[in-house]
Amino acid sequence: MEKFKKILKGLFFPVTLLTIITILSIIITIQAIYIAFTNDHTAAIYAAITIPITVFLIFLYIIDRVLIKRVAYYKMMLAEIAVAIFIFLVFSYQNSSTDINFYTNQDSSTDINFHTNQDYILVIFDSNENSLEKFNKKWLFGRELNVYGTNTLHLDRSMSKRKDLRIIEPKEWMGSYYDRGKYYFEGDSIEYIYSMKEFREIPNTNFLRQSEVYIDSLLKQEMH
Repeated sequence: MEKFKKILKGLFFPVTLLTIITILSIIITIQAIYIAFTNDHTAAIYAAITIPITVFLIFLYIIDRVLIKRVAYYKMMLAEIAVAIFIFLVFSYQNSSTDINFYTNQDSSTDINFHTNQDYILVIFDSNENSLEKFNKKWLFGRELNVYGTNTLHLDRSMSKRKDLRIIEPKEWMGSYYDRGKYYFEGDSIEYIYSMKEFREIPNTNFLRQSEVYIDSLLKQEMH
């Protein structure tokens, strides 16, 4: 019994940041496996993500248990906190995005109702201004722009080069068609993004509004 207590103490004490993270990861993985076995096959993605992460953390934890016997406790804690902050910052930066949120109904943060009654979104990169100044900061590295009362937005050309740019359609759409291309206007090539609400009850409408002729007509109308 004393030997078991000694082994158990060596596994968990002294407690470090990695101890807490590893235990939490194991609990989440067990829950993910349970969900995968008790739900449809689509839930297996959670287990597929958590299992490799947990295995990696256990590997690091083994190293942690070896080092904790050789390195001062406070140094280990400081090192683990520094690494955790670094990983968090790198992860946050890599997953940051520049979002354009389109709203067609009432915004919960205002008392104003905006109804565009439109079933498409058109973002045209033809402006000469610095459109990024319109965006608000989102979390640490991301930015977002909330658009009300219109379904058409003009941004400067440099914005079209941003790989992190995301167009967020109104949540009421429940489905959409996305297209990105170039429109040739007065000898100039202008990039655009077109997104359309899908009509499940009228399939022919979807086909018509996804055609190049229809999109070109919208662009021509907006550019003139």
